[in-house]
Amino acid sequence: MSSWAVDMEKKLDDAEQPAKVERWLKHCVFRVPSRFKMAIIGGASCVYKPQTVSLGPFHHGDKDLKPMEEHKLRAVRRLLHRPNCKTTLAELIAVVEEVADDLQDAYMDLGQEWQGKENRGKFLEMMITDGCFLLEVMRTVAAMYQENGSIFMAVADKHGDPVFSKHEIQHIKPFVQRDMLMIENQLPLMLFQKIVAAEEGKPPSTASINFMVLKFLEREDVPEGLNLGLHPLDIYRTSWLKAGMKTRGDKQGQCHPQGLLKIKSWMHSCFKARQHNIHRDRGVETETGASRLPQTTMHPQRVVPRSAWKLSEAGIQFVPSNTSCLDDIDLDNWTLYMPKVLIDDSTAYKFHNMMVFEAMHVGTKNDVTAYVLFVKDLVDSTDDVRLLVKKMILEHDLADDNAAVVRLFNGLTKDVYKNRKSQLCRVHDDLVHHYTNHRTRVNMYEWWARLRSKYSKSPWTALALLTVVLLLVGDIVQSVHAVLGYDPKKAKPKMD
Repeated sequence: MSSWAVDMEKKLDDAEQPAKVERWLKHCVFRVPSRFKMAIIGGASCVYKPQTVSLGPFHHGDKDLKPMEEHKLRAVRRLLHRPNCKTTLAELIAVVEEVADDLQDAYMDLGQEWQGKENRGKFLEMMITDGCFLLEVMRTVAAMYQENGSIFMAVADKHGDPVFSKHEIQHIKPFVQRDMLMIENQLPLMLFQKIVAAEEGKPPSTASINFMVLKFLEREDVPEGLNLGLHPLDIYRTSWLKAGMKTRGDKQGQCHPQGLLKIKSWMHSCFKARQHNIHRDRGVETETGASRLPQTTMHPQRVVPRSAWKLSEAGIQFVPSNTSCLDDIDLDNWTLYMPKVLIDDSTAYKFHNMMVFEAMHVGTKNDVTAYVLFVKDLVDSTDDVRLLVKKMILEHDLADDNAAVVRLFNGLTKDVYKNRKSQLCRVHDDLVHHYTNHRTRVNMYEWWARLRSKYSKSPWTALALLTVVLLLVGDIVQSVHAVLGYDPKKAKPKMD
């Protein structure tokens, strides 16, 4: 065998090392591939880059983030000097070192400067300082809303602390919140669990760690009964989905006034066709029983609208759900239930990072991505946004009004893979089914919409339309009255 073939064989052996393969499923923090950054309109890759503080190894040492490094060390000191702290620095290091391998495995493509026994101390120092800093920031914000919090913050206020005083924490808070949701800037929640366990002398509950992070990120719907989140971005994403609502009471878990409706096909509700048995496994669905016919077999010339305005003209009603879950979308007969979502300047980076996490993390469904793709189809124009705002499905305060919402969703979905197996794709298919098979009713809705559009442009045309309708109704009433009042005996012809 030639030398180059031997070299290639060695490369093949190194390409899939067992030790590296074993770590694949442990990765949950990722560098954003260039394909995602290039897809952003205008190349604004800053939606993935922290601006105030580095959390974890990927942006550690960045020139623009170095000013916060000294405050991280102060945060460790503050934590160790809390009145109820039951640990020393040496004990804290020992506790975190117990999960050092798991912490390293959480980061995909971790640099060589953080790996190996010779770099273990450097890695642990970085994780402890970053973890303590984030814990102290979250606790300081929480203290502002507690009665005894003002006492704890009094010393920081007295000395004009540039981070942990009441005045400064309010200004730093939104920037730390933003950086916590960058996919490249994550700290595993197991790190917080270990630090708090050392500090309190006993392991904290999983719910308390999830709750602390989500309260700081201002999520009102805090999931209950869930496992410890992988990191802040993961638990934040979970709080937007129905999985985070499953352990709540019936009243909180309802999707809409009629309760949690199952997605119904029109063929089942109207023609009582055989039900489809749907099997779900990590977002993959297969159907048994009577299969649906392709949509194009019945009316191939029929172009099914996808925009909210066109669907509304075809008779689809938009009604807000009772939850804010992004996957809480159901079609029930002629009503499409959707969650009310606030769109603001933070929406772009939040959704971009959650969507990249869904694309990169094995085993995570594409619920957020599916929602964004679903809404993108609905908002083709400013008229669509105006309708969804009127129906209380969307709320926004963007500078360029409704046109900015259209651009936002166009940017979010550029070069994004559309998974046809997602739940919301099935809802879309139900819309197509509904539209295609209710031809008569849809035609009447669309005819009436065109009539209103044509004759409501001026009061005179509207008055003329009303006059025509009244005359037509009068003729119908008169005809019906004549038929009902007809007496055959009186109408017999005379015989000669």
